[in-house]
Amino acid sequence: MLPVNQITFQPVDTCLNCGVQFDNEDHFCRGCGAKKIEERFTVRRVMHEAGERIFNLDNRFLRTYKDLFLKPEAVIGGFLAGLRKRYLDAFSYFTIAITISGFQVFVLKRFYPDIIKEMSSLDGQNNALTEMIQNSTMEYQPVVMFSTIPILAFMGWLTFLTLKKHNYTEHLIIQMYSYSHLSILGSILGIVFLITGMNYLLFGLLTIPLYIIYNVYIFKRLYTLSVKGILLRTLFFLAILLFCYVVLVLIVLAVLFITDPNVFVELANQNAG
Repeated sequence: MLPVNQITFQPVDTCLNCGVQFDNEDHFCRGCGAKKIEERFTVRRVMHEAGERIFNLDNRFLRTYKDLFLKPEAVIGGFLAGLRKRYLDAFSYFTIAITISGFQVFVLKRFYPDIIKEMSSLDGQNNALTEMIQNSTMEYQPVVMFSTIPILAFMGWLTFLTLKKHNYTEHLIIQMYSYSHLSILGSILGIVFLITGMNYLLFGLLTIPLYIIYNVYIFKRLYTLSVKGILLRTLFFLAILLFCYVVLVLIVLAVLFITDPNVFVELANQNAG
């Protein structure tokens, strides 16, 4: 308990989260573990608590990030089994991934506009269709990320359907962790590529193989499959991925044709030129 002269307001004597009575010696709730608030918020206190959360190497974010590399089955399998305190939940991790990815897009658009133009060029010429898709993807990145996960979860569910271990909702959780983790890693590597002047277009081409390899690793750990078993299911997953990609491209082209047919006219003029 803080000395009386350091208490700037009257602290509560019961936990506001679960209602357990505090003793004078308590700094945390004995019922739910929430911190007992004993002083008013000040700049110093906010900075201190932010520092503890950000720079403490044992915090849940860094532990989640590290263990999704070393033992993803402990993070994902643990969450599906009911583990909540040790690791970040899937949605919180996804929120952090969106924030970091958004920062990468900001850096790319603000400081490296020439690279964006290169990414939308084919054979050295600007491509109107590619540029429109790319700009829309960057502008609505959170929506794109959020809408991609159900598709990936459906593909994963189909791939491992015969094993009957996880239902579709559980595959949503698996993909939310996986997609978020790779998004964080990709955003950090992307910024490094930009700052160091390495080939950013090459980095973009590596993201899909990286996703496939990491998911093979995750599912092998979650399902304890043999090398042959995971390879066969990976081939099946790739076949589903190719089919979904073709369908998605056709849908995007149809939507663009309906909403802005001039894009196709401009594209035809570019090819004719």
